[in-house]
Amino acid sequence: MSAHEVVTRRPPPSWDAPFRTERSPLLWLFEREVVRFLTIWKYSIVGPVLSTVLFVIVFGTALGRHVANIDGVSYGRYIVPGLLAQAMVNVGFFNGTTTIFEARRDRYIDDIFSSPLRWWEINVALVGAGMVRGAVVGAGALACAIPLTGAGIARPLIVVIGTLGVLVVASQVGVIAGSLAKSLDHVYSMESIILLPLGFLGGVFYSVNQLPRPWSVLSRFDPVFWLVQAERNGFLGHGDVSAGWALLAVWGIATALSVWSASIFASGRLKP
Repeated sequence: MSAHEVVTRRPPPSWDAPFRTERSPLLWLFEREVVRFLTIWKYSIVGPVLSTVLFVIVFGTALGRHVANIDGVSYGRYIVPGLLAQAMVNVGFFNGTTTIFEARRDRYIDDIFSSPLRWWEINVALVGAGMVRGAVVGAGALACAIPLTGAGIARPLIVVIGTLGVLVVASQVGVIAGSLAKSLDHVYSMESIILLPLGFLGGVFYSVNQLPRPWSVLSRFDPVFWLVQAERNGFLGHGDVSAGWALLAVWGIATALSVWSASIFASGRLKP
């Protein structure tokens, strides 16, 4: 060290000084979960974006030339909102199941619960990180879909409110699934038996009003239907149901799932 350099040392704190954390434990866990999926961004971000873009290319661009317009909108533009909702649900599901199930399986969930973090902070941090991942994937997919289909945003406020609700629903579904799964087989079963059928029957690729009864009525009991309608009303300005009903249903589902998720964390039932 040269003679011109000056080293400034902070005096050690007094032995009776109160302990103060430099960073909130909630923010620490949130940052840890965000860094976790950013570290493997090729799989956690690029993969889902690429899958959604391929759907847009195959269905919207290639097959869309042979499909009549739906409600005055080209088929490519029509399916973009539904594909975005589906992508965010898939990402939220896998993010939650991965982090919660692995933490339970490897038993380091006990370390988190024994930390100064309260149960609701753990829930908020994990759900918040899932929402960030879903938002990044959704933004990436939309950035690619706009030049391919000419999609636009007709009602920005509806898009913002609806997308926030979709992100909460997706993240909470993943957290709950990861909390209930007993093995990797359970995780894959939930995806193939529950998540995929609900997605394909939720009106992602078609208008539910085109279905004959009773399918058009039964489709309205599909939670994914309401997620798709919230996005479709925001991007296209209209949907199979009004924007008000769609947003009410989405946030009702988000509230119900949040209560369920909170009850799991509060009870401490997150065990292998």
